[in-house]
Amino acid sequence: MQVAPHNHALNAVQLGLGVLALLAVAFAPPVQGQMLLVPLNGEPVSIATVNGLRATPLLAGPLPGSLVVEGDRGPLSALWLQGVLVLAAPEAICGGSGAKG
Repeated sequence: MQVAPHNHALNAVQLGLGVLALLAVAFAPPVQGQMLLVPLNGEPVSIATVNGLRATPLLAGPLPGSLVVEGDRGPLSALWLQGVLVLAAPEAICGGSGAKG
């Protein structure tokens, strides 16, 4: 049985979309809890800004300028306007020194 070449491209697109969906679910920030703040320009996230958004800095993140914080997603989502991604902070990636059991 031969498969038409366009079917391979369609399968690759479907696989890519599936992987993106899994990553989006895995790194979607929680409503409340630990989050990873990742500045797109690599400049450190301001502690004063984090404190002003009712979040508590816990430790430096794994990426340049990133920070793991404890807080609420609502206020932290304002950081998007400053070019900072707000992601879930998986313990396996962000470390456990600030994590709660």
